[in-house]
Amino acid sequence: MPPVEQNTVPFTVSAAKSLSELKTVGKARELPVVSDLEKMTTTFANQISENAHVQSAKQMVEDGMKSIVETETFNNIQGKVQELNENPRVQQTLTTVKSAVGQLDGYAADGLEKVTTAIPALN
Repeated sequence: MPPVEQNTVPFTVSAAKSLSELKTVGKARELPVVSDLEKMTTTFANQISENAHVQSAKQMVEDGMKSIVETETFNNIQGKVQELNENPRVQQTLTTVKSAVGQLDGYAADGLEKVTTAIPALN
């Protein structure tokens, strides 16, 4: 079938506030291979975060962020970001994108469900 261009996205799908709220992420985390990888990655991240070099780099980044936040330029940028967030066109675009993400998440979650049904060894 040829592709069909769609100019609007239905607004019935609720938008996910963060990646962890996506249905696809929840379904993927149910798979043993994904949950095992998540546990191993978390363990590794906790171990490496205790490393002296990582702690030193973290402190440098935090100090740099503090000095940036204290500048007048940063405050001007914050004001412009606030203006952007209040712009009606930006709000409309955000609503459309959030709806599209929700719809795509539903499709992906359904597809993941079909794959795990077709390949029981994944469970």
